[in-house]
Amino acid sequence: MKIRALLLVAIMIGGAYAMIHSFHDYDDTEFTVLLDSIKNPFTSLIITKSSPLDFKLETWQTEDKEKIENVIDFLQNYHVRKLKPEEINTEDNINEFSIILTDVEGNEVIIKINENLIIQNSSLYYEFVDGPIDANWLVQFFLNL
Repeated sequence: MKIRALLLVAIMIGGAYAMIHSFHDYDDTEFTVLLDSIKNPFTSLIITKSSPLDFKLETWQTEDKEKIENVIDFLQNYHVRKLKPEEINTEDNINEFSIILTDVEGNEVIIKINENLIIQNSSLYYEFVDGPIDANWLVQFFLNL
C-alpha cells in the first residue's frame, strides 16, 4: 500500500513538473536561446523577397561568415515567444522578406519579416515580441550584400 502511495506521489510530482515546464515554453525568451538549439555554426544566409501577385522571387545569398555574424548579432537584440499550435497561420499570401540561416547539417532558421514570424526546422514557430524588426538596418544590410 505504501509503495502505491509513493508511486502515485512520484507520478503527480512528475506530471506537475512537465506541466510547468511546458507552460514556460511559451514565455518570452531571448532570440539567442532559439539559436543555441542549433549546435553547428551557420554556413549560409539567404535573403528572399517574394510577391504572390507576380510570383517573382528576388534572392540574395552569401556564405560570408562575417555577414552571417552581423545578421545574428542584429537579431540577438530581440525577444521571441513560441507560438501555440492554434496561433500558427500557415497561409503564405503576403509580400514578405525571408531570412534563412542554414548550418552544415541542413538545420535552418527562417525569419519572415512582414509577419514577425520565425520558423525553426519547419516545425517550431516563434514570433518576435518586441518587433517589428528594424527595417532600416535590414535595407542597409541588403544594399551591402
